[in-house]
Amino acid sequence: MFFKRKKKSDAVEVKAFFQGTVLPLEQVNDETISSKLLGDGVAIEPEDGTLYAPVTGTVTSIFDTKHAIGFGLENGAEVLLHIGIDTVELEGRGFDLDVAVGDKVNAGDLMGKIDLAFVKSEGKEAVSPILLTNPDYKMEIVKTEGSVNIGEVLYKISK
Repeated sequence: MFFKRKKKSDAVEVKAFFQGTVLPLEQVNDETISSKLLGDGVAIEPEDGTLYAPVTGTVTSIFDTKHAIGFGLENGAEVLLHIGIDTVELEGRGFDLDVAVGDKVNAGDLMGKIDLAFVKSEGKEAVSPILLTNPDYKMEIVKTEGSVNIGEVLYKISK
């Protein structure tokens, strides 16, 4: 009797980076993001400003204003974490990141703290999308609504 060996999945998991509520991108109050111009994905409305790594990979970019972080994954895919809406205008105020470009991170690693009260007091939304930025990869969305805990799978990326 022969058994077929299950092919090992090459899918990379993108996990919850904030504790909060997951939203589909279409509900994000930013035309560029909600129209998926920058890429597909989901967003989280954070309950707490403690920020964790969404993926295992390398930090490839951090905007000077600290509101966006790019990651390169082992399978070649790239994701962009955009913290809040119009938070670029805060010029880094309220953002305390403990990572730098070139750092290797594991999903769930502590990456810093965002002062959500300050962000909101400046009239900005804290909704934070995580986007797959290279369209030649496949995305399997796992969660688009409801409460989410740190480390829960949001979507999977494969070639």
